[in-house]
Amino acid sequence: MRRYEKADSVNPPTKDLILFVGSSTMENWKSLADDFPGKPVLNRGVSGTKTIDLINYKDRLISPYQPKQIFVYEGDNDIGYKWTPDEILAQIKRLFFILRKEKPEAELVFISIKPSVRRLKDKKRIEQTNALIKEFVEQQTNAAYADIYTPMFTADGELFPEHYREDGLHLTAEGYAVWKKVISKYIK
Repeated sequence: MRRYEKADSVNPPTKDLILFVGSSTMENWKSLADDFPGKPVLNRGVSGTKTIDLINYKDRLISPYQPKQIFVYEGDNDIGYKWTPDEILAQIKRLFFILRKEKPEAELVFISIKPSVRRLKDKKRIEQTNALIKEFVEQQTNAAYADIYTPMFTADGELFPEHYREDGLHLTAEGYAVWKKVISKYIK
């Protein structure tokens, strides 16, 4: 977060930017600006965060900016901590309403929890959590749910191995290409 604050002091972000926040999958999206040329994207992902962390650190990761859109990727680490789908949804709702109050004009786009080799044992919980988040977000105004979960699988229901780094959790350039394709439908 200090690195982001220093970068902001040297080069203050513009108004009406497109803010991306979330855990390591977001932080590691190094090609984000190149993937959306001409779009004022700003990546403020922080490795290891859970939804509660984004709530607790919103004053440093979200509040300083005036975004027209906020893309949120959280829930992956919540799954890793064995939180239930209902517990994760409760945190997502809390985050949503905090952001809605603070940034009422910003469109809030929640990105589904991705599948990964490391979390295949949690596939059912991820799917349940994604379904709950999708149902909630789709009932809100000026909000969207971006499904990156489904396109990460082959037609046979297998993960594309080339989408994942050796750790079986984080994405390769090929994995981010899938994200780019999905997110391009939502980015304004």
